[in-house]
Amino acid sequence: MSLNGRKTVNGYTYRAESVSMHSLELDMGQVAVPAGGVRLYWLGQAGFAFRTAAGRRIFLDPYLSDACERLHGFKRLSLPAMAAHEVEAEWVILTHEHTDHLDPDAIPEIARHNPACRFAGPVGCAAGLEQAGVPAARRLVLEPNRRHDLGDLVVHTVPADHGDLSPTALALVLDFGGVRVMATGDSSWRPKLFRPLYDLKPDVVLPAINGGFGNMNHIDAAMLVREACPRLAIPCHFWTLAEQGAGDPGGFINACARLCPQVDARLLKPGEGLTLEPPPNRSAKEQSGGLRT
Repeated sequence: MSLNGRKTVNGYTYRAESVSMHSLELDMGQVAVPAGGVRLYWLGQAGFAFRTAAGRRIFLDPYLSDACERLHGFKRLSLPAMAAHEVEAEWVILTHEHTDHLDPDAIPEIARHNPACRFAGPVGCAAGLEQAGVPAARRLVLEPNRRHDLGDLVVHTVPADHGDLSPTALALVLDFGGVRVMATGDSSWRPKLFRPLYDLKPDVVLPAINGGFGNMNHIDAAMLVREACPRLAIPCHFWTLAEQGAGDPGGFINACARLCPQVDARLLKPGEGLTLEPPPNRSAKEQSGGLRT
């Protein structure tokens, strides 16, 4: 593991470290996370993993197999950051039911190797989770426009706009107590839908930028970042499946530099990690705010 540097933006500090793909599992178990902070890893596509200061591990939309090629003929162009059997997780959070988010080959492996792990997603994920062998007792339905308390993690949800492709798709904020992370899931740019998440003042935004199948392109995503005004923006959902649109991560960085230069927009490679420290100036009111439970 090589240290890429410690950076402070608008009073918010993070440390960026590159992790080789074969050591991601080891890194998730050993790197210390400061109180109130979280360690974030990009898994490729729209997948992310998080480790809290208490050692809890949360996975978001992990696509770790070649199921899209097996089922849809969409060949994977980049390797997954880790194998499904290497995952150790307390929660797997899903934004919607599509194969590159609810991975029908990876989910059974994750469930089998993590018998206490629970799986949360919108109602559209229920059939896919059942087919993956996840029993109802280990599933939680995430309803839109709600605050879902998962212990030391709170998930705030709003509807995404993935059109008829997934009418129940969600965008969400993962609130780790000291750090808030907004993930758009698969969606077009819809400021009115996203406004409740903007109001939570996310520290990090993870927008999809592939520009296909109704999703935002890199310009749309940069305009979303300008509206959300986070401290850090990390694009995702690009360069994994050619049929889903190329995406333009460099264009996203340049667009953010023009539209919201105060935001640190940065690219991660699959398996790369960031340790996110909590902002020093978040008020108690901001910490307790959000959508109703």
